[in-house]
Amino acid sequence: MLALLLTTLVLTPPSGNALLLASHSPHGTDDSHRQMQCIMQQLQLPYQTLAMPWRRAKQEVKYNRIDGYYTAMASEEMHDTAVLSAPLFLENWYWFWHQRNAGPDNGAKLRYGAVLGSHQADWLRSNDITAEIEVSDIAQLLQLLHIGRIDIFIADLEDFDQARVRLKLPAEDFQQRFLRYAALGVYFSAQRLQQHPGLIRQFNAAAHLCATRSFALSDIEQRQISDLMLEHVRSLAKSAVLRQAVIRQNQAAMSIAQVQQADLAWQQQLAQPDGMPTQANTLLQHPASAALQHWQANYQTLVNEVILMDNQGANVAISRLTSDYWQGDETQFLSVFQQALDYYIEVVEYDQSTGRFQVKLSVPVLDETGVHIGALSIGIDVERALTATD
Repeated sequence: MLALLLTTLVLTPPSGNALLLASHSPHGTDDSHRQMQCIMQQLQLPYQTLAMPWRRAKQEVKYNRIDGYYTAMASEEMHDTAVLSAPLFLENWYWFWHQRNAGPDNGAKLRYGAVLGSHQADWLRSNDITAEIEVSDIAQLLQLLHIGRIDIFIADLEDFDQARVRLKLPAEDFQQRFLRYAALGVYFSAQRLQQHPGLIRQFNAAAHLCATRSFALSDIEQRQISDLMLEHVRSLAKSAVLRQAVIRQNQAAMSIAQVQQADLAWQQQLAQPDGMPTQANTLLQHPASAALQHWQANYQTLVNEVILMDNQGANVAISRLTSDYWQGDETQFLSVFQQALDYYIEVVEYDQSTGRFQVKLSVPVLDETGVHIGALSIGIDVERALTATD
C-alpha cells in the first residue's frame, strides 16, 4: 500500500454515530476502503468519505475540529494531542537500487529519490537524508532508477514489485535490502477519545479482525527466517529435557474441559493487580522452562519468547509469562501438531506497547519413534531477523 494514502476521520456529535472519512490520494484506496468498511461493520458505525490534505488533517486534529486522520505513522509531533490506533496496515520497507549501483551503507555518495508526501520521504528527512528528486508515484521513481537519474530509494516491497511488473522491467536488474516495517494506523484526537469512551479499544479489536495481507511475510522473507532459525528450533525440540516434560504432562491426561478451566483461571489471575497466575509461577520454575530460558539467552533480542506445548496445546514450559495457558486453539499449535507441515511461520504481529514486530515459528515435538507429542513455538523479532541475514 502506498504511503500517499491520507485520510481523515470525523466523529459526529453525541446525537449521531456516523464517521466521516476523507482520502487525499487515489493510491491504495481500494485496500484502505475495504479495511475501513470491515472495521465499521464490526463497530456497526455508518461512514462517508471526503478529501482533506495531510497537513491540514494534522492541524484539524490538534484543534479538535476532527476526530482523527489515517493512515499515519507514530509521530512525536502528535504525541501530546492524539493517540495512534493499532495498525491498519504494515508497510514493508526495503532499499532498492539498480544492480549497476552501490547499495546503502557502503560509504558511496548516493542520489536519493522519494515519492512526494510519502512516509518514506518523511523518514529520509528525519534521518537527515536529502531526496534530490521527489515525484508523484513509485512508477516514476522506478523509471528514474532504471535510467540512472537516481541511485536508491525506499519503497514498500509489494508496491515495488507491482510497479516493476507494470513497467516490464527485469527483476534481475535490481537489488534490495530490508529496512524496516512501518505500522500505519489512525491518529485519534485525545480529547475526542475522552468524549467517546471505549472507541480506541473497540477500533483496535476490529482492526485486528480485519487485518490485511500486508501482515504476511513474503516467500523470500519466510526463507530468510527459516534459514536463520529453523534448524536451531528443530534441535531444541529434540532436547531430552523437553521431550520428557511433554511426555509426563501428556500422561497426566487432563481433559480439555480441565485445560480450558485452567486457562480461564490463568487469564483471570493475570488481570489482577499482581498479574502473576499461580500456574505460571509453577511453570517458570520447571526445569524445562529453565532450558528454554537458557536457549533464548543465546539469541539475545532476536527471540522474544519460547513456548513448549503438550498434545492439547497446554503450556508445558515457558521462557516468560504468556497471556494464555492454553494455545490449543491458536495457529502456533494447530499448524504443526499432527499435520503434514514440519514447521510453520505465522503472519507478522505488532506489539503496540513495544513498537516491535514479531513472527512465530512453530515445529512439532516428536517422540523417539517420530510420533507427534506436542509443539514448540518461538517468537522472533522479525526486523532483527531480516537484517541479521544481510
